[in-house]
Amino acid sequence: MFKSSLRRDIVLVLLVKVAILITIKNIWFDAPSIPENGSVRVAEHLLDKRDANPEGGPR
Repeated sequence: MFKSSLRRDIVLVLLVKVAILITIKNIWFDAPSIPENGSVRVAEHLLDKRDANPEGGPR
């Protein structure tokens, strides 16, 4: 009797947790956040002609 009740309680708690996590995901993470001109900004950063090492080079 104890094992079946414990099993049922564990399954119930896990189902509630999964439902809460899915709800949180749908509320806060409904769409990806892509910045404007993201690829252009990355390309400018990677291909920047300025001194890459502001400390003056390797020691």
